[in-house]
Amino acid sequence: MTRLTRTLVLAAVAALAAAPAASAHIQVSPAEAAPGDAVKVTLLVPNEEGKPTTRIELKIPSGVLPFSYEDTPGWTRKVVAASNGEIDRIVWTGSLPAEAFVEFSFLAAMPEKPGDVSWKALQVYGSEIVRWIGPPGSEQPAAVTKVAEGVPPQNAGGENAEGGGSTETTPTETTAPAAETTSAAPAASSSGGGDDNDWVALVVGMAGFILGFVALLVVLTRKRETT
Repeated sequence: MTRLTRTLVLAAVAALAAAPAASAHIQVSPAEAAPGDAVKVTLLVPNEEGKPTTRIELKIPSGVLPFSYEDTPGWTRKVVAASNGEIDRIVWTGSLPAEAFVEFSFLAAMPEKPGDVSWKALQVYGSEIVRWIGPPGSEQPAAVTKVAEGVPPQNAGGENAEGGGSTETTPTETTAPAAETTSAAPAASSSGGGDDNDWVALVVGMAGFILGFVALLVVLTRKRETT
């Protein structure tokens, strides 16, 4: 009886010890989003192994349009495009030690149609790859964001950020050249004014020289007549 009780206790302890590791999977927020809304997406990656995580690959779901990214200290980011020009996946490379976690954030426009957005990800530990691509409730589930009507919009990045941020980026790109053109115009005008002033000064100087020369001739002539 004592041996059976001890076995049950050890089994319960082992199950409790294994439970946190099993639940430590990649998570994505927000859990809910409004259709077509621009939101801040945050990928939470815990390290559940005894060795460092060196790479994270996130597959971008269909209809999701990332347009701005937050830098994560110690990690490099690579955005991989598909053949049609849309963003296919985002790859982060770095080193995440055991019993630690890291967050990656970016702004993205959500799909226009309601439904579940599945965030499939790969977590690389050296030569080992954990595939977070399963359905909810599986051993290695993909994180899910539910796109539904009635969810308060985030409008992350401003009202012009929706639709991949194209309307926000375009004014920024066109405003800078306009500012340069405006600032260059006064400089050109000032340069032209300087040339006009130099020409006037030259004419006045020459006229003064001629008048002075004529006056000198008059004085000399009068002296000769006097003599």
